[in-house]
Amino acid sequence: MCSSTSCRSRRSALLLASVLGMAACGGPRGPREPVPESMKSRVDTFALQAPGLVIQARTIRVYTPPGYDAHPRERYAVLYLQDGQNLFTPGWFGDWLVDETLDTLAWEGRLRGLIVVGVDNTARRWDEYSPWVNAHMHAWVDTAFAADTEGGEGDAYVRFLATTLKPEIDRRYRTRPDRFHTAVGGSSMGGLIALHAGLVRPDVFSKVMAMSSAIWFAEGGGPWLSNNRLLDDIRTHRPPPDERFYLDVGTAERSRNTDPDIRDESGRPVTYPRAYLQGTEAAAAALEADGVRPDNLKLVVDSGAVHGETSWSRRLGPALEWLFR
Repeated sequence: MCSSTSCRSRRSALLLASVLGMAACGGPRGPREPVPESMKSRVDTFALQAPGLVIQARTIRVYTPPGYDAHPRERYAVLYLQDGQNLFTPGWFGDWLVDETLDTLAWEGRLRGLIVVGVDNTARRWDEYSPWVNAHMHAWVDTAFAADTEGGEGDAYVRFLATTLKPEIDRRYRTRPDRFHTAVGGSSMGGLIALHAGLVRPDVFSKVMAMSSAIWFAEGGGPWLSNNRLLDDIRTHRPPPDERFYLDVGTAERSRNTDPDIRDESGRPVTYPRAYLQGTEAAAAALEADGVRPDNLKLVVDSGAVHGETSWSRRLGPALEWLFR
């Protein structure tokens, strides 16, 4: 067995050697010379305090692309992602394969080098990833997984991203700090807070990647989608014309095995797959109605895809290519 760090390094080295071999010879032809250390990607980890949040101690994970150390004058765009524990190494729910995906895209010339900053979540994930309080959680999620009321720290969390974390990343790494080269993203609740961050801080983030977003969490009560605070958020904040939004969703998404106790305006029950699909489609429609240009808005519906890292890792590469094209 090997540690997570050594396993990741070994996977990346094998991947880079394979890609270099294919690029040079038109296909894999056996062993290649080891990739120089200065040309490998890496993932750094450091601790940071998050002012304004109940849980302030935070673990930050930073991916730097192949060649970062070999080209000291090069600067890079940055993507801030939530749920950092599952981005680079397998966690309880799988692995996004962010480093492997970006290594491949970089070495195949499909995406210019990109820095990815992962922010580990905490026991207050429901609270930190939503600025709105959901006072009807047990209609959606049973008592084993949530209190009856959750949410409310989302604006403080976005302030942490924009005013504490980003300046620290710009200080430590060779970034392109302007908004055009700064993106925010996440999945599920992470997708919800990414959308909110893109709406309220377009001066910081010009690109949003929202995968399988938990639009349902923003429901304020009443029939399904009749009082959704994220949709109100979109209608209130008009994004700049150059802001880009990528949204995706699977058709078999579930947060729990038991469907929520929610009904639409006609009295029909709302299943989890329907909530994820219709919520994402409603958010995309609201962004379009709010003036987001068609070439800056992409909605992907992944037939049969479920709610988890396997689906998100599969869609990650195309999403990043579109966002940073």
